[in-house]
Amino acid sequence: MKAAGELGFIGIIIQLAGLLLGGVATLAGYVVELVALRRLSEALNNQAIWDNALRGVIVAIIGAGVLIITILGLIFGWSLLLPVHSLPWVALVVIPIGLWLLAYFFVVLAGKYYRDAYYELAKSSGVSDFQEAAKWTWWGALLFIVIIGGILQLVGRVFALLGYDRLRGWKPRQQ
Repeated sequence: MKAAGELGFIGIIIQLAGLLLGGVATLAGYVVELVALRRLSEALNNQAIWDNALRGVIVAIIGAGVLIITILGLIFGWSLLLPVHSLPWVALVVIPIGLWLLAYFFVVLAGKYYRDAYYELAKSSGVSDFQEAAKWTWWGALLFIVIIGGILQLVGRVFALLGYDRLRGWKPRQQ
C-alpha cells in the first residue's frame, strides 16, 4: 500500500512537472499513476479503481491522438489544397470551434472515468483527499470548455497528490 502511494505521489509530481516540460512528461506521469492505481485496486480488492483509471487514460490518449491527427490533417490539407486567404471566413471560425468541442468531449469523458476511479479509491481507502480529487477533477472537466476548468483540474491533481501522500504513511482503518 505504501509503495503504491509512493508511486501515485511520484506520478502526480511528474504530471505537474509535465505542465512545464510538455506532453511526454505528462504521459509518463499518467503511466506511473496508472501503475499505482493498479496496485491499489488489487490491495484494496476494488476492481472499479483500475477499470475507471484505465478507461480514463485510454480516452485521454485517444482524444489527444484524434486532435493531433485532425489538426495536422487540417494544416497540411489546407496548405496543399487551398491557400488560407481563399477559405471562407466561416470555415476559419467553425473548424476551430468544432475542434474545441471535440477536445471538450474527450476531456469530459476522461474526467468522468477519473472521477469514478478517485471516488472508488476514497471509498476503499478511507482517504477523503481522493473524494476531493474526484470532485475537482469532475468540475474541471465540465468547465474545461471555458478554460477555468484547467485550473480546477489542477486543484484535483493537488488533492490526489495529498491523498497519495497520506497513503505513503497509510495504516488500515480500525474497525
